[in-house]
Amino acid sequence: MKKRGQFWYGDFMIAMLVIVVLGIIFANSIVDIPQRESDLDKIADDGFTIANSLLSQGYDMLNWRNSNGRIGIVTNGKVDVDKLNEFASLVGTSRGYLVSQFLFGTSYQYAFYFEDNKGNVVNQRAYGGVAKKEELDRIDAENIFRIIRIVYLDNNKDGKGEIVKMHLIVWDIGKEYRTSKVVCQNAQGFNFCGFLNSLVPDYRYGCCDEWSLCGVQPACTWP
Repeated sequence: MKKRGQFWYGDFMIAMLVIVVLGIIFANSIVDIPQRESDLDKIADDGFTIANSLLSQGYDMLNWRNSNGRIGIVTNGKVDVDKLNEFASLVGTSRGYLVSQFLFGTSYQYAFYFEDNKGNVVNQRAYGGVAKKEELDRIDAENIFRIIRIVYLDNNKDGKGEIVKMHLIVWDIGKEYRTSKVVCQNAQGFNFCGFLNSLVPDYRYGCCDEWSLCGVQPACTWP
């Protein structure tokens, strides 16, 4: 009976050790949450600013290329195809896209496209940081903000037009990480990388692959 008690006590101590170590490794990772919320708030603010600017009348269109004026693609409550085409021409070059970011007052990447009532992408293109809607579906970013506005678009200027959706996407340049840098720093700082590798080997590999912690790139194998 005594040996059985000792056996269970030993298992309990090992379990407690595992919990303590994991607690130390992951304790400070909570700081990533408010930081990401802050980043998302900033992206959302810029997203609303860009959308409001686009759906305004703007001014000084001929000087947008010179970093002057305000970008807006609407006239009399409708998307103005001439303004849209001027905007498309502006962002068609790397310099022009940077100018548009300056005029929008954002450092984030952005793009938008129009979708008709049948779900088709109008003109089969997007405007801004990417030229195809399909590219937007493959964006690999840590923070992405999406907004939809209902607008009137007379695409062929026949006076009829239709109600369409304008999809605006704003994102940062960073990739979506599988691991937390703080967690990986804790594991390496407390010399718990080996322990992490025993418990969650894929996570330890991610620390090495993404942050050059708990291993040596490019192989990231563990001794």
